[in-house]
Amino acid sequence: MKKLILSCLFVIGLGFALLTFVNLKGLATHGEFETIVLDFREDIPTEEVDRDLQAIEQKYNVTPRLDNKFSKKDNVYIIKGNKQRIKKLRKSELAEDTEFIEPNYIYKIPESGNPEENKIAREAEYLQSSDDIGEEVKPTLKGANDPYYSQQWHLHNINVEGAWDKTKGKGVTVAVIDTGVTQVRDLVETEFVKGYDFVNDREKASDDNGHGTHVAGTIAQATNNSHGVAGVAYEASLMPLKVLSDYGGGTIADIAEAIKFAADNGADVINMSLGGGGESQLMKEAINYAHSKGVVIIAAAGNENQNSASNPARNPNVFAVSALGPEGLKAPYSNYGAGVDISAPGGSDAGKVLQATIDMDSEAEVFLGLQGTSMASPHVAGVAALVKASGIEEPDEIVKVISQSARVIQDDGLNYYGAGQLNAEAAVS
Repeated sequence: MKKLILSCLFVIGLGFALLTFVNLKGLATHGEFETIVLDFREDIPTEEVDRDLQAIEQKYNVTPRLDNKFSKKDNVYIIKGNKQRIKKLRKSELAEDTEFIEPNYIYKIPESGNPEENKIAREAEYLQSSDDIGEEVKPTLKGANDPYYSQQWHLHNINVEGAWDKTKGKGVTVAVIDTGVTQVRDLVETEFVKGYDFVNDREKASDDNGHGTHVAGTIAQATNNSHGVAGVAYEASLMPLKVLSDYGGGTIADIAEAIKFAADNGADVINMSLGGGGESQLMKEAINYAHSKGVVIIAAAGNENQNSASNPARNPNVFAVSALGPEGLKAPYSNYGAGVDISAPGGSDAGKVLQATIDMDSEAEVFLGLQGTSMASPHVAGVAALVKASGIEEPDEIVKVISQSARVIQDDGLNYYGAGQLNAEAAVS
């Protein structure tokens, strides 16, 4: 998806500004997939697994493969197939050697079917360089000397400056499970820890889409560096985990493995600004595993203006975030209702969330204002890092603090806002 700038803006802007999830009415059973997950029991000998894999290859003329280098220890293999093949496998003798056989659903950032929504690519606030900032955009508010900080209404909306008086997130690691993160100029001073690229099976998890870099910036953009924009928990460390490819799609097998990688490698908080249709046992087990190891897991609720959060935000151990516009009301696109736990700034046509990302054509740093629950979720992840740094340890307690400190919205019968609107200052207090 490395294209000219308009194409880049289309992918980045449309991709996570208008993240389109499949129809939620069929969410539990429907979703797109091209491959099948075979999760073999860990108590059976390797030789038996190998025999099963050979039998599958011969019978179905497919080559079973490990999804990534971490899949071997979990006995998770992938084969091509459809619903009919899943049915046959589940009825075969091989099923006795597996914990489950399920679709390897694709969670992605697809193109919207609404022509009006597609205009976002041309309407995105696109700022080439902070070097040309005029007097009118220099900061007028206290708290950070970053030139674009005054335009970041979303940070002022959550009262981030009051939180900074107490903590800036030092000592906390936030995993960004996304399209990867590229260290653009405004992320150079941000601390990074080792991540992984599950799409290409390599350690360096750079961003070839732009989505993950923008999301990471909201969490921990370098701040008070006299350049660009600010981030919520700018002394926290980032762990980039690439599970979405350049076109913005990725499999549940990769996402689940990334969740476990984060939990095993010291992440305190996970942000997932992604979603899709189809529930997954593999994903559920990964989320429960990370939660049991003390990780706070946060995800976008989805952008279809539907009365239900998307997967994986629907999971009980995931903190689901709906989106607010700059006027403090539910953003027009945001999902709401069942599963939504809290709301945070996601932007709207009246004002977008401004952060740094990468221009895929020139690989230069650009500053984009975009909208979506993808943008709302990292605000909560950043505040979770601040709360963790302030001394709250357990994930359920961190979530409780964030929920109880939120600005309560009365008469919220449709649960637009969950516990309320995110308030960083009150949370760390």
